[in-house]
Amino acid sequence: MANGYLGTNKVEISVQNQEIVPPKKEKWTLGYHLYKFSFLNHQNCLVVVNQETEIYLEAGQGFEIDRYDKPITSFIIKNADIPFTWVGAF
Repeated sequence: MANGYLGTNKVEISVQNQEIVPPKKEKWTLGYHLYKFSFLNHQNCLVVVNQETEIYLEAGQGFEIDRYDKPITSFIIKNADIPFTWVGAF
């Protein structure tokens, strides 16, 4: 089932409407489907999950899914200047 891991290697700072799930690789027909995903926001922010659900997150609240949840294909941070880290498994 598992192919690998993705994520940050340091705290990053968002730009407005930043997509954090990388684009699909050149020879892939589908993009990433992260079956495990963890996001930690260091300030209040709005995120959009899978281009359909907007969620407000308090500073430090974060967002997490595991293999029993719908996979993450898109995760957008709507606000600029939000310190964050994330990790995912595909």
